[in-house]
Amino acid sequence: MKLSYRGHNYEAHLSPLHEQAVEEIGTYRGARLTRKRFAVPHEEHGKVELTYRGAKYSHEL
Repeated sequence: MKLSYRGHNYEAHLSPLHEQAVEEIGTYRGARLTRKRFAVPHEEHGKVELTYRGAKYSHEL
């Protein structure tokens, strides 16, 4: 997904979400209310290169 912030473009790498279960939590004005649970895989990012006000530095995530 391509995004931009204050004129700088960057690429976002989003993890896919997998639906685990749907749970009925009640009713509201006769309509069923449900809640979905999602499994979000944890990804190791490692070292990232960042820039703050022109100064470049690296950070471990």
